[in-house]
Amino acid sequence: MEFIKKLDKRIGEDVGFIHSDIRPDDSQVCVGKEGLNKSLTLEQIITIAYKMDTRPNIIIKAGINAKWYLKYFPKEKIQIEVDKQKKFRDISRCTMWIIEWD
Repeated sequence: MEFIKKLDKRIGEDVGFIHSDIRPDDSQVCVGKEGLNKSLTLEQIITIAYKMDTRPNIIIKAGINAKWYLKYFPKEKIQIEVDKQKKFRDISRCTMWIIEWD
């Protein structure tokens, strides 16, 4: 993972909700409309994210089936989006990783 400058893990946080996910070109790893296969490892998800044209800076592990989700939000808006989510839904079982790419 030499292409990562910084990886920040936050438990109980999520950003965006409807239509905020980015789907990778390789649809074989996709499950349902938005998520990625829950059996993939974080390292595999990071590799998929790095290869994407629109490179996500957020990785989420959440949902009823604990799938993976890839998202992009400007760094300065991440905490604002987290606070919005906390107001209207339970995100206590979400885990979010914020990536700074090299």
